[in-house]
Amino acid sequence: MKRFKGSIVIGDPSFFVKSEEDYERCDYGRNLSALGFSDYLYLDFPDDPQAVINTDTGEILGGICQDSCAVAVVYKAELEKHNPDYEEDFGDADNRTVIEDFDGKIECKTVPAETGHGSDTDTVITGTGNINFRSCYEEDLSRFM
Repeated sequence: MKRFKGSIVIGDPSFFVKSEEDYERCDYGRNLSALGFSDYLYLDFPDDPQAVINTDTGEILGGICQDSCAVAVVYKAELEKHNPDYEEDFGDADNRTVIEDFDGKIECKTVPAETGHGSDTDTVITGTGNINFRSCYEEDLSRFM
């Protein structure tokens, strides 16, 4: 669990970097401080795209596409400073989630599976604070809306 106060970006850390050399230098996202990120959360995450939903309003905030089986949460300002082209690198907006002015805690949990994804459990990212959110598979979205 980690506390964040500010605008954040959730996504595959391979899209945060400017080059393959950067990606290797930060140990494939595990050590983003090597690239100048002051505070971040690195998570091993299954390679299944998920949506991120505001659990209070049901609004879809974005998505997560984690080709590298990892997700990181970073401050948006630091990402923009390191890689001003990150939005272009991510491509589709469903590949990342941007949450403006978040103030709270983020954690990765293993929970009982909502639907059959080949496992009895799902890995989800939850945020608790001024904006409450949760990642989930698209077929599970109706449960939270």
